[in-house]
Amino acid sequence: MPARGSPWGLTLPELLIALAVVALLAALATPSFRELRRRAGLSAAVNQMVGALHYARSVAILRSVPTVVCLTADGSQCVEREDIPAHGWLVFSDLERSSPVRLDAGDELLRTYRLSSGLTATGTRTALTFWPVTRAGTTGTFTFCSAGRQPRGRAVVVSRVGRPRAVQGEVPCQP
Repeated sequence: MPARGSPWGLTLPELLIALAVVALLAALATPSFRELRRRAGLSAAVNQMVGALHYARSVAILRSVPTVVCLTADGSQCVEREDIPAHGWLVFSDLERSSPVRLDAGDELLRTYRLSSGLTATGTRTALTFWPVTRAGTTGTFTFCSAGRQPRGRAVVVSRVGRPRAVQGEVPCQP
């Protein structure tokens, strides 16, 4: 309890020291928060891709039509080469069965996905086709990376029977 007649509060030097300590702690925590956001964004992208691959596989079997998941840079067409970074992916029923795989006017677009800002995706293939039988798919790996100088990302691998799985831990990103 302060003495009678003395004011409550802090002096200016005490307030400046407290603010300096808070600023120092915030500066030390900022890189950790950025890393946490980067990892959360990568995990979300991987989970969305696994969900899209399961969805495409089930649509192919249930509707008896080839269904494609392809990487896209512009949100409307599949990328043509594996070295082009994508910013999302498309899921569509490939009614036209074009080669190379692309979204044609006669195809049915089922879903469109967009990656969070600062993330890109590449693949060992630009598109994976699921055929209308239970054990027919295309193998491939999709790698998700953060923009900038982050050397590690996350990946999704699709097995020969069409089952996707997220790779545990981080994988190297191509520069």
